Amino acid sequence: MCMDSNFQTLPTNVSLIPNQPLQIIRAEITSDLNLAIDLINISSKPISRVIFAVVYKDEHNNYLFNATEVYYDIKNLDIPPKKIYFLNPFSIDERFKEARGIDIRIKELYYSDSDSLILNTKDEKQFTLPLISETKSEKMKTLFGPEIISYGENFMNGWRCVCGFFNKKENEECSFCGRNKNFVLNNLTEPLINMKLLNVLSNTEDDKPEEASMASHLTQTHLTKVAPTTTSLSETRINESTEEGLEEKSIFSVLTKVIYRSIIALLLVVVLIFAFQISKSLLSNRDISNAKTLISQGKYEDALKVLNKIENEKLQDEVQAEIEKTQKLMESQRYFDLGNSLILQDKYIEAIKNFNKVSSEDSINFASSQDKIEELEKIILNKANTEYTNGNYEKALSMVNEYLAAVPESANATNLKNQIIGTQSEEEKTEEEELISGSLIDEEAVELDKNRAEMTKKAEALLNTFQKVVAEKANLRAEPSTDAKIITVLPTDSDLYIQETQIEGSERIWCKVEAEDAKTGEIFHGWISNILMEE
Repeated sequence: MCMDSNFQTLPTNVSLIPNQPLQIIRAEITSDLNLAIDLINISSKPISRVIFAVVYKDEHNNYLFNATEVYYDIKNLDIPPKKIYFLNPFSIDERFKEARGIDIRIKELYYSDSDSLILNTKDEKQFTLPLISETKSEKMKTLFGPEIISYGENFMNGWRCVCGFFNKKENEECSFCGRNKNFVLNNLTEPLINMKLLNVLSNTEDDKPEEASMASHLTQTHLTKVAPTTTSLSETRINESTEEGLEEKSIFSVLTKVIYRSIIALLLVVVLIFAFQISKSLLSNRDISNAKTLISQGKYEDALKVLNKIENEKLQDEVQAEIEKTQKLMESQRYFDLGNSLILQDKYIEAIKNFNKVSSEDSINFASSQDKIEELEKIILNKANTEYTNGNYEKALSMVNEYLAAVPESANATNLKNQIIGTQSEEEKTEEEELISGSLIDEEAVELDKNRAEMTKKAEALLNTFQKVVAEKANLRAEPSTDAKIITVLPTDSDLYIQETQIEGSERIWCKVEAEDAKTGEIFHGWISNILMEE
């Protein structure tokens, strides 16, 4: 029966259970009203009979004859295991001449050993086979390989491989060709295949407008396609019948599986290495965080144990910095503890020296160490001030200087030191002045004693001697004093007899005399200074 060359067919819907042993990978109506079906047998046994259930639809996708299933019992088959098999196209009833699409499923299948399998429609899921024109199919096989007959596609209940086989969702490799699920779904879906076809066609045929139009046509998703003829299908749908063909396909299949498995293994190794590095990095960061927590709690030994176990080169600088920080804090802790121990021994200056070495980064001990320094300063300076008040300037100054050697910036100690030095200087000056004054007095006393001795000797020498007045006028007084009454004034050369002497100060000797006036010859008795007479 001759059909129109524009005979358009709709996509075919296939109902099956993913991973069922015999699957329909292609089914379509030819323009001469035959039904062409391609199958995959993944079982280990040949299949000799298959019963198909078909529902026909018109060009508007409406079911014919109230969606009544039509059964086709195909016998005397020899579908080999692990192989794609092309059924010889068989004609359909004239009643279905308006048919342009089909829903199809395998109702029953029979193995060559008489085993049979009746498929449960409750477990079946319906999938739509993609429409791929003969021209596009050839381009795909040329570009991607002769076994590429469909697009990779992911479904809720499974996934389709490019070989046409529907796999269970959990299958990581195609049960027929062994291709990797991730590779197929990430590289061989319809959009990705279209993109690669477009790139190839654009690069090789961009100077031909008609070819560019064809490239655009090939890379579009179509809802209908021109139906092939039975004759055209017979040229490409040829079953392998020789052992050589089987062997070549088997070798290719094995090699394909080996290659894909090698790729998967390599990818797994890369993923594992990457995961290990990420895991190692996460663990290292966690250890650093734990170490910081231990440091904040003052558990430095435990923190060092954690840090020293980290072996991540990328974090080595951070780890080393934390180790150095921890060691400094441990040293700071030792200084703080030693300072407290020295306080108990009353070694305040040594305690202060240790508290001064507590690191400002030591959040646990630094503030406390500064408080203790202030307390010890009060104790030490109070003691020094007590010594100062008691006049023990040297001891007080020694205590202050010793403290300033430990805490040179102490303003209180500096002020007390200046006060002690000032007071000490004033007292030393007063003492020096007193010493100088006392020295002069002593010299005068010595001189006075010397003069007195000489005067005494001189007075003794005058006693009971005769002397003469040497002054022009000499007062003779009633008492041995310049304030005493003058008895007479004796002229020069008057004779004097010394009866008694009395020393006055260091310069005068009063002499009690019997005097004869040189002019009148009168005799007088009284006191006269030795200065007025000739010795």
